This record gives sequence, C-alpha cells and structure tokens, in this order.
Amino acid sequence: MTVTGSASRGRTPLKAGTTRVLRHDGVFLVEEIAAATVTLRSAVGERVTLPWSELGPVTDATSGAPVAVHEALLPRWEALPEPARQVVLDRLEIVLEVLTGYRSGFADLPLPGEPRAVFGPDRSMSQRCQSMARHLTAERETDRSRRRRVEAGQLDERDVGSSTIRRWVREYTAHGVWGLVDKRATRRPAGFGDLDARFRELAEAEVAAFDGDVSTVNVREVLRRIHVAAKTQGVQIDVPQRRSRAFVSWLMRERGRGTRSQRTRSMRDTAGYRHYPALRPGQVVAIDATRADVLVWDDLHERSFSVEVLTALDVATRCVLALRVVPKSATAVDAGLLMYDVLRPFAMQVDGTTVTDWRWVGIPEAIDFTCDHTRDTSRAAEGADPSEANSSGAVARSWPGGSLRGEHRIPGLVPDAIRCDHGAIFISSTFTRLLTDLGIDLMLSRGTRPTDNTNIERFHETLQRAVQQIAGYKGRNPFERGRTVGKTSTDRGLPLITARELERQLRLWVALDYHRDWHEGLVHPSVPIAKLSPIELFDAYLQITGRLDVPQHPRLIYQFLPTRWATIRHDGVEIKNLTYDDPILDGFRTSPVGRFRAQDAAAPFFYDPRDVSRVWFPHPTTGQVHPINWRGAWRTQAPMTDKVRDLILERLRDRGGNAALTKTSATEQILHELTDLSAAGVPKADQALWSAAAVRVDSSRRDHLEAQLAAYSAHRRRTHGEDDRREDHEEIAATTAVGGDHPVVNEGAPVAALWAHLRDSAAVMPDPPRERPDAADDAAITAVALETGASASWRW
Repeated sequence: MTVTGSASRGRTPLKAGTTRVLRHDGVFLVEEIAAATVTLRSAVGERVTLPWSELGPVTDATSGAPVAVHEALLPRWEALPEPARQVVLDRLEIVLEVLTGYRSGFADLPLPGEPRAVFGPDRSMSQRCQSMARHLTAERETDRSRRRRVEAGQLDERDVGSSTIRRWVREYTAHGVWGLVDKRATRRPAGFGDLDARFRELAEAEVAAFDGDVSTVNVREVLRRIHVAAKTQGVQIDVPQRRSRAFVSWLMRERGRGTRSQRTRSMRDTAGYRHYPALRPGQVVAIDATRADVLVWDDLHERSFSVEVLTALDVATRCVLALRVVPKSATAVDAGLLMYDVLRPFAMQVDGTTVTDWRWVGIPEAIDFTCDHTRDTSRAAEGADPSEANSSGAVARSWPGGSLRGEHRIPGLVPDAIRCDHGAIFISSTFTRLLTDLGIDLMLSRGTRPTDNTNIERFHETLQRAVQQIAGYKGRNPFERGRTVGKTSTDRGLPLITARELERQLRLWVALDYHRDWHEGLVHPSVPIAKLSPIELFDAYLQITGRLDVPQHPRLIYQFLPTRWATIRHDGVEIKNLTYDDPILDGFRTSPVGRFRAQDAAAPFFYDPRDVSRVWFPHPTTGQVHPINWRGAWRTQAPMTDKVRDLILERLRDRGGNAALTKTSATEQILHELTDLSAAGVPKADQALWSAAAVRVDSSRRDHLEAQLAAYSAHRRRTHGEDDRREDHEEIAATTAVGGDHPVVNEGAPVAALWAHLRDSAAVMPDPPRERPDAADDAAITAVALETGASASWRW
C-alpha cells in the first residue's frame, strides 16, 4: 500500500514494507499505514505508532529514494551541514550491516549480495567489525577517483579501523542516530565570556570610538590603547595574548572595515527603532542629491565629466515624482526646480519602438484601480481593455510579460512636508523661502544621520540597476572603476551619452521599470496580500483620498526662480553689469516711484542663474511673462550662466579694477572676454566650468520653452476651443516634417523660428519672446521642444 502523507516539511511518499523512517533512536521500517497514524518496526522487532504530522522528508543513504525523518530528530538534523549529514548516513549503513547483515537494517529490504556470511549471526561482534574494516579498506583502494583526491591532498589517507567501527556501534546502541554525528560538526566557536570583564569593557569602549570620524588603526594599536587606558585607570588586567587579540579582532570586524561602515554601525545607537509611515500620497516627499556613478560626455571640449541626480520620492507609495540630472554641485535653484517638477504631472508615451520623454500633461481625469490588477501575475496585457487605464498606463502592467505600450504617467502633487538632509542647497534661504510660499513644511534629518531619510537613500541603491546598464559606468568607488573609463568617448564599444540623454534614460527607467516593479515593502491596508508596484499603490490611495488636483499654469516656473529688482532706464535694465532690453519695456522706462513697489521705481524681473542671457518681465497689465534678452546675446553662442558671468567680471577687474567696467564698455568687454574663454584652447581648470554651463543653459532653455509652448496651447484653447488643441499640435508636427506654407522648423532651427510658425498660425496670441535669429539654441533643445509641442495635451 502506498500513501502520500502530509508532513510538516512537505509531502512524504510512504509504502508499507518498503519505506524507512529515520528516528533519533535508529532506523525503522513502515509496517502498517492507517488513516491518521503509521506503525513502524525497528531492526530488532520493536514497534511504535506515530501520527502523520511527525514525519518529514530526507534522502536515503543507499538508493537516494526519499524516506521520512522523525520530527523529534528534525531540528538537530536540519541544523547539520549537508556534508555532516552524509557522513552520518554512511556510518549508519556500516553499523546496520554489522548489526543485522543488511545495509538497510531490514531483511525485508535486501540489496544484491546480502546477507554476506562475514556479517552472519554466528560471528562475534569483534569479528564482524574486523571484517567491515577490511572491507572498507579494500573499497577505498579500488576507488580510483578517491585515490586521485588523496594524491591531490584533498582527502586524508587515514583508514577506518575495527576499533572505530566498534565505537560507532556502541554510540548507535546508546544514543541512536545522533551518536554517529561527527562532534566537530556541532562544535561552536568558544566565546569570550572567560576573558576578564574589565578588559572586555575597556576594549568595547575603545572600539566604540571608531564612529567614522576618526581613522581606523590596526589591532595592535587598539590593544596598546586598551593597556594605556587600564594603566591610567589603575586597573590590573591579565589576559592571554592570543585570546585578547582574537576578541579585539572580532570587535573591529563587527564595527566595520572602513570609516563608512563604522559610521553606519554607530548610527544604530542613535537611530530610531520605530517608524511612522506616511498614510497618503504627498504627506511626506523625500528629496536628495547623489553623484551619478556614470560619466557623461561633453562634445564641446571632448571630455567626460560627472553629474548629480536630484530625486523626489513620495514616501507613502515610493513613486518617483521628479528626477533631474544637473552638473555637480547642485544649487538651490536646481532644488527649487525639482519642486517645480513635483507639482507637475507628467506622462510618457510608448508606441512601438517610439518612446517619448516625460511631458507635462496635466492631471488624469479618471483613475481606475482594482485588486485584480495587482494580484494577477499571469495575465498578459496584450489584450487588456484600454478603458481599464490607470496612472500606470493604458495597457502597461507590472506582471511578467505585460506590454509596455500605452501611456505611462508620473503623478504630480503638492507635498505637505519635504524630508531632506542638511545639504547647503536644502537649507538655503532660496529653497526655504520657496517652501514657505508654497505652504510646505521642511523636515530636516539629523546631522550625519542618512538613516533618517531611508526611503530616498534606498532608492539610490536601486538606481544602480539603471546606471550600470549605461556606457560610462564608473563603479561605486575607485576599487570598481575600470582603467580606461572616461578617458575616451566610448566604453565597451558604446559611445558615452550626454547629460541630457542620461536624464532621459533614467526617466525612462523610472516609468517603465521602477514604477512597474513589485516592491515588497508596499502594502495596501485593505489587500495585504497584493503584490503592488509604486504606481499601482498610488492609484489605490487615490480611491481613499480622492483625486489630487494640483493647480497648473503655464507661468508656474517663474514662481520657482529668484526675483531681481532693477530700474528700467532708456537703454534697458542693468543686472550684474549686464544690460537687458526689449521693446516691451517701452511703456515702463519712465515709471514713477511706487508703480511696482512703494520704496522706489524698480521693477521685478525673474532671473534664472542657469542662463543669464535673458531675464523675464511680468507685465503688470496682461499678466504675461516676457523674455528680455541681454543686448550682447545675439553676438555669441557661448553658454552664459551666473558662474561664467562672475568669472568674466572677476578677470576684468583683475586687469583694470572696478573702473575697467563702464556702462558703455561693459557689453563689449564681456563679449570679448567671453569669446576668449570659450575658445578651443580652454584651460583644463576651466573645462569643468564650461561643461557644466552648457548643461545648465540647455536645461534652462528646455524648461522655459516648455512653459512658452504651454502658454501657447492655453491661448489656443481660449481662442479656438477644445477641438482645436489636437489640431494645433498636429499642425506643428506637420510643419516640422514637410514645411508647408510656414517656415521650416528643423532640428537646428532656433527657438525664434518655432515662434514664427506659431505667430503665423494663430489669429490672436500673446506677444512671443523676441530673440535674435542666431541665438544659441542647440539641436537637442529644439528637438525636445518640437516633440513636446507635437503631441502633448495640457489641462488646467
């Protein structure tokens, strides 16, 4: 009779008269199977009845067939390493054959050649043991594979003698199977409890001083300091040298090999042991900046350089709300613009092999979430109904094999609080003033305690999954860095990417991989067994909190930029030795005191440190924001950031003092100096400045062009109605491709050409930004602008 019994460790096949059970007191044969019990018989005829629940699986010593192990033996048996278990089973086979004449221990289960006469009952125990010793010796001599391992030094040559076999028999008879266990396998390392308690106390205090702030020393120096401390305190300690050294070595290993791990260990003593989780999206948003472990390429100076990644993460759902790649080191304005992205919802479209960048698209009108979507890990998404779309996309799902096609949304929200560290950019007056204006609390982590912001720090670890796929990956530390990484424009045969391309790839990874991947730490309170991805949990919370409406406006970006007050004169407005002018200022050149603010005649201008070739003037009557160009902007293509401008002014003053800059000559001198600095022969010390400047100007122009296109789209909605919005975008795309009756806007076209098309195609629209035809607008900016204008939809 064969029965498959349910055991505590799995399902064990049992067959009466065949299956053996390994108990703590020996080997038993299954004799009878009942509904709830099984009757076992030992090799000497002893019978015992056990319930099914006390059986578990194990491997036979002779045939490899599965047999059962008794529950009483199971904990100790499973604690043994696999080689030690095999030794026990080998010895058990030897002992059973000596005692019964059968390796299985039962005459009912004879193997070929059994029983052998030398192990018959007519021979004494001593004779049987001697015969077994001779048999094992002959068996070892004829085993060629074992002989080769002995000759190679992998095994000992020692043979098993008759006295050893007699000892195994005695141990088995007295203690059962556990008597055959090699006691060395159960031996535990000796503790340090026998060391002098005063020595242990001094050693622990000395090692505890290594908290990451002091340099690590070797064990000998730590022992010297311990003895000095004991002598200072008048304590007499006498400990064995070897044991004391082992104890200090163990303490040092526990503390950490390097200062970084030592700092992490020291935080355990001060970090909290209780976490208060965010209960809804936007309650707490964690932000941080980290150095990207990948080098990007600068085409202008043909060099690689490092950048930083700014990230905003919703703590409740682990959704990435914003991600920006900025030159090192990030500034307060960069942190403010990260908040600008947090407030804006984005979407990314996947259609075949075409993948768009994140686009500012407004808030979804409808959200759908059901638990079936999160629990089902087998259904393919190819046939999914597009009407079931949620924030994760029309047919995009987190289960294996799900299609990526459709729209992938990145939520936008207004945070209640921001969690960040004490970085200079986060505690600056610019950033804190911005949060105050938005009504957002600033929750700072404790100094040197990154564990207070664990969610964003853990995301940095997950980010490695993305950057390690990119050419130019330099490793997380110098020990992992390749010798040639960053020295050429290629890595493993692949070209290095630019900072803009890196940002695009990281955003693509967030939308298609990170947001769709199951996170073990995400649990929905009503469906605790559901396997949730961040975007699915965000949708689930929306069913509880309701839709999160964030006010959107095309001029939203200017709330995140610094404001400069300056007087508008007949020749324009001067800010930091740069004169800006535009016909839009004609009506404000003789403004009286109090027109813009009470104390003087100065007017407000929005100022972007990433690109000081322009400032932005908010018209007090129309409410529109107009770009005001630097008077020398059209004469140079060099990137102009605040750091570049400050460097130029510093060089001019070094040559001629403050008198070197006058109102009439400042523009010419700055242009001349800018041309010299941006020439091909830039000193190596200044190359990093220019590489960073190019990235910042590129980012600035993309942000402002996006806002301008949003303003145009909103204007068309007001003047032409809802149905004309899609038509407008299609018209821009068609003009980009074939030209038509309007100016052709190709990849290298400046922003002004795009606005010329928009001007021609609109009956009435706000005054466009007036830029010189040859303004510095590189192909990457325009390409992104055209892509954004071609298919993005805007909702307010």
